[in-house]
Amino acid sequence: MTAKTVGIAMPESRKIGSNVVVARLAGSALLLQFAVFLVALIVLGSAINWPASLGEPAAVVLPLIAQQAGAVAAGYFSYFLSALLLVPIALLVPTALAEDTNPLLRASAFIGATAGVLKLFGIARWLVLMPSLSSAYIDPSASAATRDTAAMLYDAFNRYAGGIGENLGVMLFSGLWTICVGAALLRSERLPRWLGWAGVAAGALLLVGLVELFGIDAGALYLTGSGVVWQLWMIAFGVALLRARAE
Repeated sequence: MTAKTVGIAMPESRKIGSNVVVARLAGSALLLQFAVFLVALIVLGSAINWPASLGEPAAVVLPLIAQQAGAVAAGYFSYFLSALLLVPIALLVPTALAEDTNPLLRASAFIGATAGVLKLFGIARWLVLMPSLSSAYIDPSASAATRDTAAMLYDAFNRYAGGIGENLGVMLFSGLWTICVGAALLRSERLPRWLGWAGVAAGALLLVGLVELFGIDAGALYLTGSGVVWQLWMIAFGVALLRARAE
């Protein structure tokens, strides 16, 4: 005999419940996101000293891209996939937490999906534009004017497309999404509260990086560290969702 057959109303609660399949899909996507990002980090790190090379001038990076064309394409494709996965992750999380009517989580779905799209915009330049610029830059028959133009375009796209992808996608929208999800997890009865606090902290660390928009140098170490903390939280969140049981 169940509570339903004897007419006992089951209270609304923030539990995984019948959404366990969606929770596991979201958890798997979170871990897959980290896996493909790790591939990108290893491949690009060994090929072009990424992410440190992002601060190097065109004269240093464009020849490297040409020399390591295959690795750069593979690495940035993996990075592209990791950003793309943020879109379904953001859309799945409200249902995975059985809180798809929660206004905060409904807003977070839009914020997180936007973060993924903005990151894709920033990454796409490395797959579409930079290979052509690197080929033009190292062409033995290229004039000085051609090389200067390639370097100018490299700097311009890094400044604007990179600013959109990194400042808006990685820092602002990813930070806001993480804080929103973390705040929702603080009220969760099925997932540990520390995961919520960790999410709020990880999101706040990403937002602090926006000080660079005001001319304050956050430092490469801080920006890298905040990204590492965020990825660790994503792993913990993914594992927690995979371990959640239906009730």
